[in-house]
Amino acid sequence: MKFVNDITHAQLLTLNELAPSKEPLRFRNLVLMFCERGELLFELNYTSYTLRENGFLIITPLDILSFEDVTNDFSSTVLVLPSEIFSPVLKDINMLNFKYIKQSPVIYLQNEYLALYKQILSTLWHVKGMVAEEEFDKIASMQISSLSVVQQDYYNKYIAKKENGYEYIPRKKELFRNFINKLVESRLISREVLFYANELGVSSGYLNEVCNEVSGHSAKAIIDSAVTASLKYELSYTAKSIQELAEDFNFPSQSYFTRYYKRMTGLTPSEFRKERAMK
Repeated sequence: MKFVNDITHAQLLTLNELAPSKEPLRFRNLVLMFCERGELLFELNYTSYTLRENGFLIITPLDILSFEDVTNDFSSTVLVLPSEIFSPVLKDINMLNFKYIKQSPVIYLQNEYLALYKQILSTLWHVKGMVAEEEFDKIASMQISSLSVVQQDYYNKYIAKKENGYEYIPRKKELFRNFINKLVESRLISREVLFYANELGVSSGYLNEVCNEVSGHSAKAIIDSAVTASLKYELSYTAKSIQELAEDFNFPSQSYFTRYYKRMTGLTPSEFRKERAMK
């Protein structure tokens, strides 16, 4: 089975094809998931969500996803789009809308929008297999452009009119989201809670308290998980040496990096690469 981040053309997948295990995965592609029935419990960027019938989940590049539980009757349509396909569409998306998507990745649409979403996804299902991959890419791109128009209209009517353009976000949740953003912005140059606490202007203890309260994970556990997910991506999709990766991620030495990675994953970086190459 092709790993989701290996996908180079638009694909319609099942849930198991998207993420065959509960291991956290950092995405490099755009993923859209529409729930037809059942429930899916998952964590996105270390925040818990539930996807239910007629719910729409948007996973953007660099998001970290892990599935927690799923009901036996769960059924969904999953559309995966490589960056080459969705990047041109992004220029037409209002940035406030995009920020709302990042803060509220699961949406439940009113009937008028729900019908349009279903129609667009149904079109893709019917076309799948009828055309070559390159042609399906063009069709998927056009359909996503249509979805972005629907999404923008939904945002303008039901979200932008609310105070400050967003639903109320409690202070602790806002701090938690800022912490996650710092993890991405800093390119994980530090694995210490104190570094991020200083960046956010709070104490390490308070940051840890907020992380535990909002996500159920300590700040250190979140940092280590984000570092590990990024390292797995680099080991899988770049030709960087172990020494280069140790330097990129600010490890004091290659041996320290190797010990850290094995402690996190059970494999050394070299063992992980060999195992990936055999799949």
